Amino acid sequence: MGFVGQSVKRVEDDRLLRGNGRYVADISPPGVLHAAFLRSSFPHARITRIDVSAARSAPGVAAVFTGADIVEGTNPFPPFLMLPGSYTPLYYALSTDKVRHVGDPVALVLAESRYQAEDALELIEVDYEDLPGVGSIGAALRSDSPQLWEKANGNVLLDKSDSYGDVDAVFASADRVITERLSCQRQSNQPMETRGSVIEVDPTTGHLTIHNATQSSHVLRWLTAALSRKESVRASIKGFVQNKERRAAFIDAAKQFMDENKDSLGEQDNSGTVGQMKADRSTMLHLQRIGLGLLGKDDYPTVKAQDIGGGFGAKGSVHREDIALAFAALELGRSVKWIEDRVENLTDGGHAREEDMAISVAVDEDGTLRGLKVDLIIDQGAYPGFPVGAAMTTQMKRVMWPGAYRFEAFGLRARVVATNKGKYVAYRGPWANETWSRERIIDIVARELRMSPAEVRLKNMYGAEDFPAEMLTGPPLDETMSTKKTLEKALEVVDLADFEIRQAEAAAQGRHLGIGIACYHEAAPGPPAFFNYVNPGAGALAAEDARTTIEADGRVVVYTQQMPHGQSHETTYAQVVADELGVGIDDVTLVWGNTERTPFGLSGTGGSRGGPIGGGAVKYASREVRKQLIDKAADMLEASATDIEITDGNIHVAGVPARGLSFAEVAAAAGPDANGVAFDITHSYGGNPDGGWSCATHICEVEIDLDTGKVAIPRYVVVEDCGPIINPAIVDGQVRGGVAQGIGAVLYEHAVYDENANLQATTYMDYLIPTAMEIPDIEVHHTETISAVGENDFRGVGEGGMIGAPAALTNAIDNALAPLGGKVTTQYLPPTTILELAGVISPD
Repeated sequence: MGFVGQSVKRVEDDRLLRGNGRYVADISPPGVLHAAFLRSSFPHARITRIDVSAARSAPGVAAVFTGADIVEGTNPFPPFLMLPGSYTPLYYALSTDKVRHVGDPVALVLAESRYQAEDALELIEVDYEDLPGVGSIGAALRSDSPQLWEKANGNVLLDKSDSYGDVDAVFASADRVITERLSCQRQSNQPMETRGSVIEVDPTTGHLTIHNATQSSHVLRWLTAALSRKESVRASIKGFVQNKERRAAFIDAAKQFMDENKDSLGEQDNSGTVGQMKADRSTMLHLQRIGLGLLGKDDYPTVKAQDIGGGFGAKGSVHREDIALAFAALELGRSVKWIEDRVENLTDGGHAREEDMAISVAVDEDGTLRGLKVDLIIDQGAYPGFPVGAAMTTQMKRVMWPGAYRFEAFGLRARVVATNKGKYVAYRGPWANETWSRERIIDIVARELRMSPAEVRLKNMYGAEDFPAEMLTGPPLDETMSTKKTLEKALEVVDLADFEIRQAEAAAQGRHLGIGIACYHEAAPGPPAFFNYVNPGAGALAAEDARTTIEADGRVVVYTQQMPHGQSHETTYAQVVADELGVGIDDVTLVWGNTERTPFGLSGTGGSRGGPIGGGAVKYASREVRKQLIDKAADMLEASATDIEITDGNIHVAGVPARGLSFAEVAAAAGPDANGVAFDITHSYGGNPDGGWSCATHICEVEIDLDTGKVAIPRYVVVEDCGPIINPAIVDGQVRGGVAQGIGAVLYEHAVYDENANLQATTYMDYLIPTAMEIPDIEVHHTETISAVGENDFRGVGEGGMIGAPAALTNAIDNALAPLGGKVTTQYLPPTTILELAGVISPD
């Protein structure tokens, strides 16, 4: 029996649970300067004057930088992965003429201690001309509202419509059309470890080494090189002109890129920016070659990540503070350190999920779902997260909205608006509200038709007999899209008839029970071409490299661009490699987070890629190294390579284990290179040829106390299908963690702003996070549907719990409140809202 499929204890736990982890905050180079940011207390205002002279002369202060310094010395954040018709503003690391939300960074202080830096902030004088704030989606849509970005078309940054099938005809011919308006509140990612960066400067060369809690070290490296210093770019252009090799690499890559993308490069976006990167795989493949040709390898910083205390998507962004700190380190020639406090994190660490949706379903009286229409509006806040902003998430939602159901037609109008709120970032399952809204409207349809929600789902889902098929939006479906199978198994685990009896008995006692179902499939990471359906050209992000080596002493070392921050890569990758090479998991070392040592990649850890893509690259790199190892051992043992086996690290002829060789002996005979590496393979992997879907059904039971509005969850069941499982215990932990966040999204978490865009939730007294005491026992069951094509069928599972839980929980609450006349149309359901829906209290 191999290691894959076993609940092996986590390799990371001995280090992390004993307090021996090493995080960004633990790093303090000698002579490091500590950073503090002055942030706006206004939602919207012009900066008419800023005076930093007193702060610059304060005790311990080494420097103070303002937006003017940043504009002079750095480049703005560029548009990225844009959509035709969208507007993406150019903005700098510090605000200059205008602040656009509470927490907008205005100035940066560097001092000998954080205390001195914070004290100096108080000495900075800023005069603001207060402007009216745009505090809601409704306000952003009004033509008379203040405009956040002068070059945009009002505050609507994207207005895009798409349709599949004959939407009008389907809706006209259906027996009924059921429409509902749904809304989701603003939420914050809230990792245990906030953002942070320590930047060391080589006093001789000026080279930067950045220690950062990032989900994508190579993206941070790339953007820091491009944005943190204008003079660096000018100097590198001079070097590029003088360096024949760099010049040839740049010209070759640029020529290929222009040839392959000549049509799309002519498109204009809303702001008039030329350079729409819409085309194909060549976009990302050539960016690295173009960048290295222009900047040169020496102009890139080194990024190193230590242990990372969670991210949930926010740490996948490159933030304004990252660029400001790099600029400061280069200007001063000294190391700098910034650790974000919790107020900063709640204010400017990133928000997500605030959306309004009008959703309509065309349905026949027998429960056949015919068509789906959605009018979506996302509140981006003031700034788009980089590289994934709200506009890109609309397209993820577009592709996934029809779900596992056989709709005949689907139409989506997607708008993104700017408001005076904190920036938008990706959050665990960025498309999750398509599942919430779709599963909510299906329950509403079932209620209108007096049918069981389970019956409506089973009647309309794709089943095994339907494959191969295609989603309305294009992606191929095969047997791995097993959502119906997970629902069928969930209905075996949960006896709905028994629940209805218990619900009736409770009602007779004045108690209110409810049950809710949510079903979905997620791109984990989807078929190889999945992201080309999201945005043409984005499919280039699909592939990544891994490197496996055998050192001179026989150690196995694996290098990955993945960035573990809670996903247990050190354990799961060791399990995969151990099975491929015939060693123990303790014999495998994983190297990650250091851009000098790891393969280049622009994806990092996110999008449920770690197991299927990163794990696949590791698997095949190790398999190729095994072949090298066996070929050499066969020569040494004077045997055929086909007769060689590896058992517990012993390389031997089949049936003759006593005449074996160790990895170290074979490595020594192979003649290690100057770096002590005997065998070395880098493998690029883009995913299994088919499949790539993870599927699940969540069923939630609730009991509501109408005296307090409290919602108890006596039972929560998940049936998950993520294909063959590397480590069941780790998968179950990921599912439970996602469900916990989903429960928080419904009952506790709200980054609330007032009508003038003043943030009201700046501490954990106001922004509530569920603790272990609020989370129920979560039963996790599995089906394991295996793809008929390809052998690397690992699929991601880290986002699914967060995708399904809000829908299952809100459907359960709606089911409990239905006898009282309540209908749930919002995702956020604090006690006051529960009591209002139940008719116990009146809305204010």
